[in-house]
Amino acid sequence: MRYVIIGNSAAAVGAVESIREVDRVGDIMLIGDEPCHVYSRPMIAHFVAEDVGEDQLSYRPANFYQQMGVQTKYGCKAVGIDFIGQKVSPENEAQVEFDRLLICTGSTVTMPNLKGIEMEGVITFQKMADAHYVKEQLLSGASKVVVIGGGFIGLRAAQSLREAGVDVVMLVRSRVMRRVLDVEGSAMAESLLQKEGIEIIKGHGVREIKGENDRVTAVVLDNGSVIPCGLVVVATGVAPNLELVTNSGLKTNRGIVVNEYMQTTYSNVFAAGDVAETYDIPRGHGFTNANWPNAHEQGRIAGLNMAGKRVPYQGSISMNVISIASVPIVSMGIADPEAEDDGLKYETKVRKNIEQNIYQKLVFKDNYLKGAIFVGDLGYCGAVRDLIKAQTLVGIVKNSILSEGYQFYSFLRKQRQIKLESSFIQWPETYTLQTPYLKSFNEESWTERERGERKWRNQEVI
Repeated sequence: MRYVIIGNSAAAVGAVESIREVDRVGDIMLIGDEPCHVYSRPMIAHFVAEDVGEDQLSYRPANFYQQMGVQTKYGCKAVGIDFIGQKVSPENEAQVEFDRLLICTGSTVTMPNLKGIEMEGVITFQKMADAHYVKEQLLSGASKVVVIGGGFIGLRAAQSLREAGVDVVMLVRSRVMRRVLDVEGSAMAESLLQKEGIEIIKGHGVREIKGENDRVTAVVLDNGSVIPCGLVVVATGVAPNLELVTNSGLKTNRGIVVNEYMQTTYSNVFAAGDVAETYDIPRGHGFTNANWPNAHEQGRIAGLNMAGKRVPYQGSISMNVISIASVPIVSMGIADPEAEDDGLKYETKVRKNIEQNIYQKLVFKDNYLKGAIFVGDLGYCGAVRDLIKAQTLVGIVKNSILSEGYQFYSFLRKQRQIKLESSFIQWPETYTLQTPYLKSFNEESWTERERGERKWRNQEVI
């Protein structure tokens, strides 16, 4: 069997690992357009801020692909696919044949059509090369940066640059993180960013990027205001990287459409990660939930199916996690129903204490949890995530979740007991011990986990 993987990130790693669980002898070739080993993209912000060194960015050990028997083509861009002839065309190289193909080309920044955007000093913030370029510019004397965009990537870029000691201005059309937070959550995020010394300008677009000798010197807003700067980070949103499959006959919507086995229009071609449109659990239809854990899990399921197993993907929920001024912010599923534009009626429960930077919100539809926002306090955040993913009927306890009342505590205890009692772990064949480990629910251990009362609990749930 000949496996070819286009892409070299979380989904690719998940696929390689699961293929080797099933098929230890098949040929695997990985084609990645970046000239380096697989690394953790979410960590590049910490690299720019000098919280971690480059050696700490690796997502797997340097010899990972070698140990897995994978032939790698780094710095090699795939420019075409012959789905009928089962061949991939790498740039400036001979075609590569495949029996099973995985497309995990990720997402790409949607670059705005702006005068001056091609100048030196204008950069995105997605890849290792971007991080190195930013660090080089800072060493060269860039002391003020303009970040265009207020989404997740824009926030990570702004925070890391501010931590690196430069002045940062964020240009935001409407509000920060508007795709994953509601109005109140965005306002709290903006306030926290400003406390970190990041200037936020809202409601104005960029007219052009100005420069001298093809080098950026300023950003001009649509009201004529000029912001001098030595670096511009474009973070105006991302979209699945569909360039390779455009007009190919492969079905696409927001991303490459796949079935529950991660198969595309062609049964021997699979897609996973940010480029794939998979089943969204709370929404009940296809969606692109682009984040690192989802990508790895989708790659893992794709790899199992590529190698001959029949394992369905259960779906995912969107989830964004960030910390601003040491305040954690988590958004899950349908966090802002008003932005869904689906015509459905949702119910929300909110608990907040703005003085303590605490904001919690739950979104329900027909007594099922569909989404949540946690700012400042993550109490029961994990349990809420599990309830969203499992689409557990929670009508009987929805009024006691945020107050962490006895009813919710008892409900979780029963759910845990049902899940654990009489289940067992069968050890892999490589383990010396082969006796199955029988799980059981420990009442005493569970009770010890109950948290003490917090003063802010007395705030009313709305």
